[in-house]
Order: sequence, then C-alpha cells, then structure tokens
Amino acid sequence: DKTGTLTQNEMTARSMYSLAFPSLCFGLTGVGYDLGKSGGYLIRTDGAASADDQTREDSMGSNDGGSGGVKSTRGRQVTEKSMEFHALSALFGTASICNNAIVSKSEEGVPMGQPTEVALLIGAAKANIPDPRPMYHRLQEIPFSSDRKRMEVSCRPVGGAHTCTAFTLSARRHSTANGDTPISSDGSLYFVKGMPESILGECTTHTAADGSAVPLLERGRARALAQSRRMAACGLRVLAMAYGPSLEALTFAGVVGLEDPPREGVVESVTHLEKGGVRVIMVTGDSKETALAIARRCGIIRGGGGA
Repeated sequence: DKTGTLTQNEMTARSMYSLAFPSLCFGLTGVGYDLGKSGGYLIRTDGAASADDQTREDSMGSNDGGSGGVKSTRGRQVTEKSMEFHALSALFGTASICNNAIVSKSEEGVPMGQPTEVALLIGAAKANIPDPRPMYHRLQEIPFSSDRKRMEVSCRPVGGAHTCTAFTLSARRHSTANGDTPISSDGSLYFVKGMPESILGECTTHTAADGSAVPLLERGRARALAQSRRMAACGLRVLAMAYGPSLEALTFAGVVGLEDPPREGVVESVTHLEKGGVRVIMVTGDSKETALAIARRCGIIRGGGGA
C-alpha cells in the first residue's frame, strides 16, 4: 500500500491552477502540518513549471530558519491585495468547506482527518484564507466513493452572507428558464471536490478573475485537464474544486496538487528486497500518472517501465 507505507502520509498542498489566470501557476511554500515550524505562503509564477520547481525545493529539506525553507525568489507572493485573490479564495474556500478534517490552532493540537483534507486546510491557512466552515450550516453531505470519485456538500451561510465574492455571485445566479428566479432560493450552495475528469465533466462555468462565473469552453476544459496531468506526472495527487447553486450549475474553481513524499530509506529497502528475489508491487487509488511518478521515486519502476 502506497500511502503511509511507502510515503510519509503527511501531505502538503503544492501546486494550484485556475482558469481565471490560464497563463499562471500558483504554489505554496513550506512543508508539513506545523505552520509554526514550516511557515509557507502562496506564490505565483509566469511559468507552469516554475511554481513546481520553487515549492519542490522546500520538500528537498532546505530551511533557512524562519522563511519556510524557501531557497528561490522566482515566485511573487500572492496576498489579499493581489488581483488573483478573488479566484484563489473560491478555490481554497471550496476545498475548506467540502472538508471534514480538523486542524487545531494550538501548538499541541494534532490534525484530525484524512491527510488529503488536512493538507487542504493547511494550504488555505498558508494562503491567508480563514476556515469558512464556522460561517456555514451544512445541509447535506454526499461522501466520496470510488465509483463517483467526488464528494459534495450543500451549505447555507449562517448569517446570510457568503465568505467570498465568487460564492456571493454564485448564490445570485438565475435560472435560464426563468430569468427572475434564483436557482438557490435560500442562498445555499453546493461545494464539490474530486477527480478532475469527474468534476470538469459536470461544470458549465469557471471562476473569472473578479469572482464572476464565465462559460467553461472545451478549450478551457482541455487546458485544465492538461495541467492536472502535468501535476500528476510530477507525483502529485490532484483534486479539482467546484461550487454552484445546484449540481447542474457548477462553477469550476480550479485544481490543487498535493505531495506525499516517499519515506526516508524507501529506495534502499526496495533495492534490498529486489536483490533478495522479492517482487515489489505498489497498490494505490491515485491516477496512473501519479502512481507511476511515485513508483519511480521509490525505485519500484526504473527507466521506461509502466504500470
């Protein structure tokens, strides 16, 4: 089993992509669950590979004593005043609301929940996006399943106000059949996360730079899938996020790539087993691209070997 056996089972959100800024890539610095020790913040770069390069430098173990181990300054930090913040707030807001993990703010607190969901909450915190869940009342949850490859929750804002511009605008969307009638009668929204292929196939719009929803064309869908596969080929587990007033009117928020590095000594252990005549087989629910990348990093596959 890959997760927790071959890998550390402590995931880190690494790379993000939003169609609101199709020529940019975003990343998070810092490693691990402890924000006090790892630091970390949100960056943007003009090249898709550059954000991965910079954030991956952190996972290689560099630490300069307070900057989260950042060795490169190629990326520009994204703050609440940046033009990209509206779109990324929708991405991390969805990742946080469609989430059952718990991350304590105290130093003694231990994160509780699935490593993937914990990593998404930590990623949102690094991006300076507060956990929006206290502001929402959860009405319904449809848990993730291997068949559907997605999780859905329906939530209504407790005080009537949504936590970001994109969600506010989405709650005001009107039905195409009756332009005067909002799709959501009580301001509630659906928040969805899952495999990119599954999520993108259900979305009709995507988040724009100002938080509004614009039509999701085939060119945009293909671009988002290509970015997802590029992340997976780097060994990242990729999740897509979407939100909307109904499951028939979902807006694609973007994708997040999460890293679970191999455990120390895994490559040596695999080598010893193979020398002893043991054939090592890795079992995982990740995509084929992610599985192959991790298998190569662990020494299970060498050269041009495949699954």
